[in-house]
Amino acid sequence: MTFPGKGALLDLVKGSAGTLALFLAYVTFPLVGLIPGVLTPFPAIYYGVRSGKATGAAIVAVSAIAMLLMGNVPFLLFFMLQSGVISLALPWFLQRGRGGSRAIAATVAVNLGAILLVAAAYGVIHGVNPHAQALKTIRTSISQVASLYQQMGVKGEELTGLQQGMEQAGALIGRIYPALLVVTLVVIAGLNLALLGKFRQRIPDLPPVGDFRQYKNPEQLVWGLIVAGFSMLVKNPQVSTAALNLLVVIGTLYGIQGMAVITHFFSRHAVPRFVRALFYVFLMVQPYLLVVVAALGIFDIWGDFRSPKQQENL
Repeated sequence: MTFPGKGALLDLVKGSAGTLALFLAYVTFPLVGLIPGVLTPFPAIYYGVRSGKATGAAIVAVSAIAMLLMGNVPFLLFFMLQSGVISLALPWFLQRGRGGSRAIAATVAVNLGAILLVAAAYGVIHGVNPHAQALKTIRTSISQVASLYQQMGVKGEELTGLQQGMEQAGALIGRIYPALLVVTLVVIAGLNLALLGKFRQRIPDLPPVGDFRQYKNPEQLVWGLIVAGFSMLVKNPQVSTAALNLLVVIGTLYGIQGMAVITHFFSRHAVPRFVRALFYVFLMVQPYLLVVVAALGIFDIWGDFRSPKQQENL
């Protein structure tokens, strides 16, 4: 019988501790915990690529068992569906030479399949409609936020305006939560892959992950954007909702391409790091700027902004 070496056991301990720490920080601190929540899959991904797929799988298994021993089954399920699948699938696809963007796409597809399977099983076991349950959860969350503002002393017309705005936001989220789920999984997988690329010197056998500055969507994707846009005009709630979700997903993909263009110019013109940081902060606090970035990604189809320009002979 072959026992794992001391190095592999140490990687298992460090990876499991890191995974649990990140996930518990995520569920404990609602806003600040978003960053560790996004990076929860990273320890298993890192050690899975560096020490082997068995080590990565063991880290996920040990973390899941620890949560089970804590007696919190919802946390365990949430962990597996948001981080566990990505922790296992992303290294698997990378090591098969899929490349960065294809590995992310395949990982997200597998994760979505797992979520749909669990949702269907939950609906059958409990005799409920998963979609109706999701809408109920969204409405409950909106009501909790409204109650929180009321407890903080917000009253009168200000409270009424906030409640109306949150109700409208809740109605919109209720329509596009499938697209938001896809976008969330893409962001989590993409950021963990980008972080993994920073550790290339520590992982000599790291498969090529690609250069984000050169990321480009397939040119045929623009037709999906056009079809979804025209489908929004159809006076059918099911069709318009499906088209809206498609618009959100495709718009996000072009937003990623727009960010790749911006990152390319930041690097090409040696923009200082603090200026880049200010831009990213402004991007987070000003959502309308995301539309401009997505538009930049769309026009990159024709402008091809990152291709070297040939100087004309004068």
